[in-house]
Amino acid sequence: MTSGSDSLHDPEQLKAEIEQTREQLGRTAEQLVAKTDVKARAQAKVSDLTERAKDATTQVRRQGEAQADSARSQLVRGRNQLRSQAPDVLKQARKHRTQLIIAVGVLVAGAVVVRIWTRR
Repeated sequence: MTSGSDSLHDPEQLKAEIEQTREQLGRTAEQLVAKTDVKARAQAKVSDLTERAKDATTQVRRQGEAQADSARSQLVRGRNQLRSQAPDVLKQARKHRTQLIIAVGVLVAGAVVVRIWTRR
């Protein structure tokens, strides 16, 4: 069995410890470089924010399209409901529009003639 002082002087063990220390120093140095690489960190942040903005825009666009579709369908339903509830008189009036215009014109002309006649 070797004593504690013999293990400190074992060249293989010293080499292994040196190699382990080098690896740790290498990782630490890489971490420090990554922290000091402001440009790369800024680019990563910009990329992240851009992706989030695109996702939010897509979501808002989809919500807007859904609301527009809903509003369109409500308008169509309302229009159809109004059309179905229109009184028969209005439907008849559409069919006989020209005759209605002539009748109103005759009434207006008659009122004008009566008014002129009564002023004399």
